[in-house]
Amino acid sequence: MARRGIKRKAPDSYHLPNFGDYTPTMFLRSHNQKDFDEETKIWKCAFEPSITNPDETTNLLATCGGKTVCIIDVITQQVLKRFQDTDKNENFYTLAWTTIEVPGNKKINVLAVAGEGAAIKLIYPNHLLMYATIRGHKKYISCLLFHPTLTRLLFSGSRDGFVYLWDIGVPDKAPNNQYVPLLKISLQDTVGDALNLIFSEQSQLLIAGAERGCVGWVVSDCHTLIPTRRARVIEKPDIVFQHPKSKTLTIDGLINLPNDRIATKQVGSGEILIWDLADHVAKEKKEVTIEPLLKLKYPVHNVKYLNLGFSNGLLGVGDDQGNLLLYHIKEILEKQRSEDEENVWEASNVLQWPNIVNRQPGESQRQDLVVNTVAISSSHEYVTGGTDNNLVCIWKRDSEDEAAALDGYKGEDTESKTSEKFHAASP
Repeated sequence: MARRGIKRKAPDSYHLPNFGDYTPTMFLRSHNQKDFDEETKIWKCAFEPSITNPDETTNLLATCGGKTVCIIDVITQQVLKRFQDTDKNENFYTLAWTTIEVPGNKKINVLAVAGEGAAIKLIYPNHLLMYATIRGHKKYISCLLFHPTLTRLLFSGSRDGFVYLWDIGVPDKAPNNQYVPLLKISLQDTVGDALNLIFSEQSQLLIAGAERGCVGWVVSDCHTLIPTRRARVIEKPDIVFQHPKSKTLTIDGLINLPNDRIATKQVGSGEILIWDLADHVAKEKKEVTIEPLLKLKYPVHNVKYLNLGFSNGLLGVGDDQGNLLLYHIKEILEKQRSEDEENVWEASNVLQWPNIVNRQPGESQRQDLVVNTVAISSSHEYVTGGTDNNLVCIWKRDSEDEAAALDGYKGEDTESKTSEKFHAASP
């Protein structure tokens, strides 16, 4: 008679600390490729870093989708700048900010954007002037990442099967368009497209969340690399981070947390894993199975390319129903946890999709709306998202007075054919 297997107790589910309420203040349709455009996808949004303190953000939000890049002031809810690319085939998928030093002992912010056109565009945000183009990839670019301290160095991941490292230099009146990669990293067919990149200075690892897994390469010589006609090529990853089995291997969520910790989201797994990178690297193995410190509960669905956002202990991500989930993980990460503890933590807040109204007739209320990207201000006062129906969503944290006075919103006229405003209707 065969022995029956012993059922393992399912992990308990706990709620993370509530983080206060947020109110949807304005939803903007500023990436229109045509009138009443509900098709353009907003793929990425990110707050501008403070020039004086890199751990803080300003009130300016960069967004990209279609052929358009926008700079939005989340306080005034105005689109300050709008860059429209002239390449008819362009569709921007990714963007990244950096702060670099320029002559005169000054610092400026630069915005890099890229996508279907396979070229990286460098933009002055103050004037939204595209001052340089970096060419080299043969297919679309899916992710960008600036080095955390060598802030002129830019990693770019492409459908052509490579991650390139570039030195963007210092902007001047005669920009150098003859860029040459400092380093090339092969993604190989076993990995697939790189969807997100992070860099750990402590471990000197570049890590990619990709279509078919999560891998890392040791890149310890960034500061010594110089442009050459034939850049060094890293052929294979140094480490493979094995996630629990799921219907898909795609790791579409990947982000740095403090103290060399990582958050990853695997499509269809129903959870976000938080793990210590140094602990896994210390195993000195080619393939390492992820041993999470925390598991965060997340809706089970098979929609890909939903990016994580993080700022000062608050993690955010969208879902396939128009919701935005917030996880206040700062305190729980600081606590000492027992080795046998396997709790799954539910979100601190779920910002549900509101009814959207304006004065234009025929606006549909999408039921299957996807929030592709999330950005959180360093003060946590603003949480923003970008959707697959061309909306940039701005949520503001409530004060007690604001919550008491809140009584709903009405629609406004649009400012122009290329930028529409929407408000949330009261329940």
